[in-house]
Amino acid sequence: MKIENISDLQVLVQTARGGTLTAAGHALGITPAAASATLKRLEAQLGARLFEGSTRAKRVAPEGQALVRYAVGAFE
Repeated sequence: MKIENISDLQVLVQTARGGTLTAAGHALGITPAAASATLKRLEAQLGARLFEGSTRAKRVAPEGQALVRYAVGAFE
């Protein structure tokens, strides 16, 4: 697993916490489109789907749960 940008993990964590790309974007000062692009890039780097759901609501996919826990711990 190779994560190229630590800020990608911040988008991951904020999306998991807020449940939407809008909430993640708001918390990080970026647009929902930028948050979406970041998650797509992260998923491509990892070769796994990290979230399930629509553009309106996101929930962490089973494949993303361990990474979210790791990232939350790392940022705390």
